[in-house]
Amino acid sequence: MENLQEFTTVYLFRYFGRVLDVRLAMKKFFEKYVFKQIVSGLLLLQIAPAIEAQVRRYEIHRRGMLHQTIYNTGEIGRAYHQGQAGNATSVPLMEWPGFSATLVDDIEYDGKHHILGGGIHISGEAADTSQRMYAFCGAIGASSPEQVAGQWAFPLSIYRIENYPVLESGELNPDYNPDEAEEIIVSTWGTPLGIVVKRTTRAWSYPDYNDFIIYEYELEYTGDRNGDLIPDTEEPLTNVLVSFVYGFAPNMFGYQRQYNRWLYSDFERNDQRARFDPTRWLAYNLHMNGLPDPVYYEAWGRSGENGGGLNAPGAPGFMMLYYDTEHLATPEETHAAVEPGDSAIVWTLEYGGGPKIRQPWMIRLETSNLRVSKIKGYFHVDFRKNPPYRPGTIDPPAGDSTHPVYQWYRQYWIGRGRFNHRQTRKAVGRMFTFGPYTLHIGDKIEFSYAEVIGYGAARKEETDGGLVDFGGSCGEDCGEPNRRAFYPVPNWYETIRYGGTPFPPTYPYGFLYEYGSTYLSEYELPDYVDSDVVTVREVADKAKEAYTGSSEGPPYEIEKFPKDGVYKLPIPVPAPAIRVVNDDQGNNIIYWGPQVEQFDHPRLQGRLDHYAVYRAAHPVGPWTLLAVVRPGDPAYINQGDIPLVPNGYYYVRDPEPRIGETYYYSVLSVDENGRTSGRTNITRHESQLGPVKKLGKVYVVPNPFVVRSGYGGEVESQLRIGFYGLPARATIKIYSFAGQLVATIEHNDPTYSVAYFQVTRNQQRLASGVYFYVVTTPEGEVARGKFVIIR
Repeated sequence: MENLQEFTTVYLFRYFGRVLDVRLAMKKFFEKYVFKQIVSGLLLLQIAPAIEAQVRRYEIHRRGMLHQTIYNTGEIGRAYHQGQAGNATSVPLMEWPGFSATLVDDIEYDGKHHILGGGIHISGEAADTSQRMYAFCGAIGASSPEQVAGQWAFPLSIYRIENYPVLESGELNPDYNPDEAEEIIVSTWGTPLGIVVKRTTRAWSYPDYNDFIIYEYELEYTGDRNGDLIPDTEEPLTNVLVSFVYGFAPNMFGYQRQYNRWLYSDFERNDQRARFDPTRWLAYNLHMNGLPDPVYYEAWGRSGENGGGLNAPGAPGFMMLYYDTEHLATPEETHAAVEPGDSAIVWTLEYGGGPKIRQPWMIRLETSNLRVSKIKGYFHVDFRKNPPYRPGTIDPPAGDSTHPVYQWYRQYWIGRGRFNHRQTRKAVGRMFTFGPYTLHIGDKIEFSYAEVIGYGAARKEETDGGLVDFGGSCGEDCGEPNRRAFYPVPNWYETIRYGGTPFPPTYPYGFLYEYGSTYLSEYELPDYVDSDVVTVREVADKAKEAYTGSSEGPPYEIEKFPKDGVYKLPIPVPAPAIRVVNDDQGNNIIYWGPQVEQFDHPRLQGRLDHYAVYRAAHPVGPWTLLAVVRPGDPAYINQGDIPLVPNGYYYVRDPEPRIGETYYYSVLSVDENGRTSGRTNITRHESQLGPVKKLGKVYVVPNPFVVRSGYGGEVESQLRIGFYGLPARATIKIYSFAGQLVATIEHNDPTYSVAYFQVTRNQQRLASGVYFYVVTTPEGEVARGKFVIIR
């Protein structure tokens, strides 16, 4: 019976999560157990705990610069809300760059997060129920999140795969697959429609390809409507709509620095703008001015600390890469709303199998309010919230009917679902909706898109050259005509003005609002922008290249793209696995082996030229170059002189950090063409000394402890005082000036001579003043002293 429990878990979830074929999984189960063992009523008793155990869980993408949280309920980032439910987060919410949590002026920030949440919405009908069915798998809520797990999604499985070229030990990975992503998360869940969803997400560390995550969805109609893996119906599912949904609000850190909160009232109908690039199927957001820091704009701009002086430079979005055309409904299979006058432009034969509706069904822009009672009506096919684009309803940009974007709109987008560009100040909720589809038991439909983010949306020369896309202006809020849909794309090199009235001939786009910034004309890009792929458009093009295997640029006809990604990317020499230790003088020693020098592949971008060793006070940077180490250089190879470093390994000694200081180290592999590896080996290290044999003088560092701004970006947990010179075991008692016991610290560490006293207690800072400490050992040794905290 133990084997039965294992089998139900492995086959009905693990196997099911990979293959998503319920009938095959059940067939295997019954063949192996029902016909070979007498399990009778115990069968259900054994299956039930396995099913019950599948609860809402998540895995995290951390391999690239873009970090994201993926749930086995369809949710992305977090349970969706507008900000009122609190924004403290320990997981990434489309965080870019990753590891961006920081401390500024004694205030802790959780980092640069860009979404309120995301997910997938599905609706459809069946003959055995009179009610339309829904599955809101993430991206539902308003002031507080709405329940997803158990109501709209039945969690099944989730697992994460590491396909790294270098193992943690430093050895080359013999199982590395260069034709797959470095990091893969597979999640599956059931829905009340009888559709089981399998989502596979992929991420890379390679510069040029590390600012996006590709999502592939497979929706299988199994008939299981309650998540118990047993089909409840065999009726076809009709008029199915599938919608991919996000709530963009770039970004948390910027708004908290500006407004001391991250709340819809600040970014909705205020300084965010929603945009849609029709040549790339790219929906994205852009802040009007990038939120220059209200205090440290110039200082961070010069130093690069905290990512530089713009706190919201990122343009987050998602671009569709593939949608199913085979199962789109024909006229006799759907009661979809198509105006008689639209028939000639909406129905098309290009998908094969008879007339079908041009896709997408809708490109919807919404406020941050995504409560179910509001948006449920959008997912009916007898009412189309956004009508199709119709001939003659959109004016050319600046009156130029030869503009390539306008020509593409006329050629490709007429008859497809419309983007409601006049509401672009609402900015937050974004939906790509497809359908209607008809599904029979066993049918599968697939979709793919890329979550993308770049440093701004355009380069200066692109703006100067007349780059436009849909939306990005003030729309209905400032009386812009419905026919005016195209507006210039700002950049972070110079400001431009547009929006409102008057219009041509004097001001082709209006003049009421200023967009963009001069930041990049004064300061450099931050270190986390680690290649020549900078803007969200450039990132989107690289995501398309990764998915299709083609570098051909826009415009894109994604229905011609493959349903499965190609993923044959050019590969850099990988970064080595590194370690950091201290010698007996407290110097930091960074060391690594030569294994990556043997890495080879037909798509290798170039041979290793050297290693670049860096140090930073924060994982986002700025990074300081410590050394350039060429392969085989004897000056950096341990020949037995350093006991802590294996013979034949490279090492670099960094004597600058003082005892108790924390720094981050990384080593990049740089090839003969100057291309680098990803920064995959960031290692945090605190300078230490070994334990003393006998308790003597104890040193408190720093003393006095002066609470400063946290300029280097250290988090709250680093606001602490170190006690140095301890033996392996000791007890420290700390008293206030009045003699009250403040804390007791038990030190039991044979490696280091330091124990720490946190100057924050229950989120409150200790008061300024003099504190006393007493150190005792099991042998009866005693040391006393005092330290001062100054605020």
